[in-house]
Amino acid sequence: MTQDIFWQLIDKARAKTNINFETQCVTLTELLTPYNKEDIIDFEHILREKIEEASSFPIMAATFLVCSFISDDTYEDFRAWLIGQGKDNFYKALKNPDDIADMLSKKQAQNLGGEFMLFVAVNAYLEKTGSDDDEAFYQLIEHPEEKEIKQQWPESKADYRKILPRLFDKFWDEDRIAAKLQEAEENGEDD
Repeated sequence: MTQDIFWQLIDKARAKTNINFETQCVTLTELLTPYNKEDIIDFEHILREKIEEASSFPIMAATFLVCSFISDDTYEDFRAWLIGQGKDNFYKALKNPDDIADMLSKKQAQNLGGEFMLFVAVNAYLEKTGSDDDEAFYQLIEHPEEKEIKQQWPESKADYRKILPRLFDKFWDEDRIAAKLQEAEENGEDD
């Protein structure tokens, strides 16, 4: 599995589905399953490398603006979703996270489903091997070292708007932020 094939598979899955990200990930799993076990493991390694490549404070701030909430899971899911938008969009967003505003609607932002990308390779592997032991797959995966990110959270709405104006104008929703925070507190999640 090369990075070129990785991106080609993502593009094929995007082309075969509508805007539903879960369906795109199911399609991607179906496209990946015919590959050998080593290629499926390599796909997961490349995915993990790209998730880490996307780790930066501007992407973290974009995650908050789009999702109205930030946690470790939300941040990882968002970067996985971003990878699912294809190579060109991925690198466009890394260069200027404000361009994410062109990649989705407010309705799509309500439930991005980025976590579905995190199950593509394991599901393909389980299908390929006829096993239901996902732990065996995860033991084969090496995770890249996480970058240290200096977080410089804006102190006001105006400051958010300064760093990512298009994302702010499209997605800032104080009611949704409050609801997400309340939901997190009720579920015992850290923000």
